[in-house]
Amino acid sequence: MTLIERLERACLEAWPAKTRLTRYGWEHCATAGRSGRVNSVWPLAWTDEAPLERAVQHAADWCEAQGVAPMFKLADGLVAPPALATTLAAAGYAAHTETLVMTRAMPAHVARPAAVELHDIFNEHVASPLREAAPNAADATERTDIVLRIKAPRIFALARREGAPAAVGMAVLTGPLLGVYLMRTAPWARRQGLARDVLGALMHWGATHEAATAYLQVEAANAAALNLYAHEGFAALYRYHYWSRT
Repeated sequence: MTLIERLERACLEAWPAKTRLTRYGWEHCATAGRSGRVNSVWPLAWTDEAPLERAVQHAADWCEAQGVAPMFKLADGLVAPPALATTLAAAGYAAHTETLVMTRAMPAHVARPAAVELHDIFNEHVASPLREAAPNAADATERTDIVLRIKAPRIFALARREGAPAAVGMAVLTGPLLGVYLMRTAPWARRQGLARDVLGALMHWGATHEAATAYLQVEAANAAALNLYAHEGFAALYRYHYWSRT
């Protein structure tokens, strides 16, 4: 299994959908229609049990039956079968939301920023920056539900300003892979270096749990986050796009 496939499958477990179905080798995910990763079809393998056009229609029908808009998540270097993008385009789908998957090797030791707390439960303090940074209440609710479904080992890092919860992040360990998720800073606390401290605390936790590789996902349009992660040693390994009907 390639590193790209290992990372894609790790993400399926680290950020779990409410409903998941494997058909034709594709992973069908549906939740509440907000986070793309848990509301899309991941074509990670192909069993060739049906004509490709029919498989695409079956996937779209399944999404609609779950109450979410049909969407496919195509990762560079891992689209099964390779002709899928052409078939989707012919069916009226188009690519959008370019996202980078960035990785870095885990050092043996990472110093933990002294001011950052580590929590092993998703409590009200951890939830506060998530709610404040969310575009709407439905988005925060879906992400909270996802977090509560995670079965793999995970930790939350929390930074405060004047005692108030200000920034949060989560790390999930699946084998040797450490996934960084839920990086959020309350609007009133941004541009103060809190995200860097939170990330450092998550990396510290990963090093103490013998993670070999850290990964995260960030939209290509998010220049500030890209600069932060590059400064912290992350580099783009591959990209993915979502495909939806136009």
